[in-house]
Parts: sequence; structure tokens; C-alpha cells
Amino acid sequence: MLKGLLAALLMLAGMCSATAADAPLDAGQLLQRQQAGQAPVLLDVRGADEYRDGHIAGALNIPVDQLASRAGVLGVPRDSEIVVYCVSGKRAAKAQETLSSLGYTHVRLLDGSLDTWRQRHLPLAH
Repeated sequence: MLKGLLAALLMLAGMCSATAADAPLDAGQLLQRQQAGQAPVLLDVRGADEYRDGHIAGALNIPVDQLASRAGVLGVPRDSEIVVYCVSGKRAAKAQETLSSLGYTHVRLLDGSLDTWRQRHLPLAH
């Protein structure tokens, strides 16, 4: 009986971690998921010039000020996992709010955004 209760609690905890209020995704975890072919939708909300100067491979670029009108180009169901980043995280947080207001339910921030990615010397695409 106790084992069953423990298993149920662990399963419930796992389900809670996959909700709209997911914790930010660590840069190393994102890289591992990319390498395993299990990357989430990755959204860079910086300006186009910033994006061209270097971005995380596979990231779609929609500047934060255009996101409300262009969110449809994501082309994914509203319950898909989306990881958002910018340089420091401020624009990404605004984008997370925008996407949530549009009905996207699984939006996470990249922990530390691009600043942390660069500090860890992780690869950038150009």
C-alpha cells in the first residue's frame, strides 16, 4: 500500500513538473536534448541583427515586439514545449508572458539566456 502511494506521488510530481509553470531550462540540458534529437521549439526573441551575429542552432527568430502578431509562424500546437531566450532574459520573460496570453501552455525560459550560453562557451550558429 505504501509503495503504491509513493508511486502515485512520484507520478503526480512528474506531471506537475510538465506544466505551464516549468522551471527555466538549463543551457547544458538544452544542448544535450539537441544532440539527442529531442530539442523543444527554440525561440530567439532578439532583433534580426542580433540573431545574425550568432544564435543557438535551430532557433527561430521572432523579435519580442513582433511576437503577438507573428506567433502563428511557430506552427506548433499551443501545448508544445517552447523555450525562449534573448541576451539577458528580460525580453524572453516578456515573450513568455505574450505567448501565455495567446494560449501557449508550455513556455519555458532558457536559464540565463544567451549570456549564460556564451559564458559556458556553448556553440553558436551564424
